Amino acid sequence: MDCLLSHAIEQFLHELIHTDRCSPHTVDNYRRDLTFFQNYLAESGYPSISYGKGKVDFSLAIIDTLAIRGFISYLLDRGNAPRSVNRRLAALRSCFAFLHRRGMVDCNPVTPVPFMRQKKTLPVFLDQDHAETLVEYPGEETVHEEILRLRDRAMLEVLYATGMRVSSLVGMNLVDLDLNRRTVYIRAKGGKDHILPLGDLACEALQAYLVRRKEQLNVPDTKRNKKAPGAVFLGKFGERLTARGVQLRFKKYSLSLGLGKTTPHTLRHSCATHLLENGADLRFVQEILGHSSLSTTQQYTHVTLSHIQDVYKKAHPRNK
Repeated sequence: MDCLLSHAIEQFLHELIHTDRCSPHTVDNYRRDLTFFQNYLAESGYPSISYGKGKVDFSLAIIDTLAIRGFISYLLDRGNAPRSVNRRLAALRSCFAFLHRRGMVDCNPVTPVPFMRQKKTLPVFLDQDHAETLVEYPGEETVHEEILRLRDRAMLEVLYATGMRVSSLVGMNLVDLDLNRRTVYIRAKGGKDHILPLGDLACEALQAYLVRRKEQLNVPDTKRNKKAPGAVFLGKFGERLTARGVQLRFKKYSLSLGLGKTTPHTLRHSCATHLLENGADLRFVQEILGHSSLSTTQQYTHVTLSHIQDVYKKAHPRNK
């Protein structure tokens, strides 16, 4: 019997989860992108296999390079940007590489298909004053529940102090924190776990939150969310805070401050840019951000150069 695509995808995702290569957030993104490919096959009339109550699946044997190229056209017709197309293409490439290693397909049909060219854009960041204003925004006048105020202040301080991704933030456990040494162990993208330093203000905010954190575990929950006693950042009912939860709080604060489209990733860009502006070595910033390639970190040097040029134009008396 031919191996079915749904079963193959589940094997691939199981491998990602149990080898600890990817965060739950990344696995969810892979699942979403691969499901999108299945929808494309169904809508495009590829031969399917029916089972269960109206469910259909596809044999791996029908998926070739032509099908992959058709998927790209399908995505572009629906308004997907090159960045989104490349992400979904990368998910397919990783999945079929896994299936090829397992002997479930003769070759990887995605390999001959190149990624789309993307327009290079500089990272969006906040200047130091705006970054500090955002981090300090959760106060008595803006957040009435003290426990949420303390949590959000600690959350923002940690994001700005470390430049970590939001997936690493919500994945933090109490055992990962060492406030005596002012460090945190994080599970980063692509399985690149490492230890990051915490600044004074981040440590102070964490200590203030941790003193009151247990209160969230004692809140009765009618929805029966799973309590997460080991997680650092908790939701209202003691469950592990989600990436979506962080993004919603972030959006609320940034809109209140008139900062426009600002996301948690903006603080990551801001952390890197401000480190370089204040004299940090490029290799140090690479280590902090967990970049495999120095060239990825070098994008921030273009940002700081642009900032220097703007300041020069405004400040130099011979440039009026």
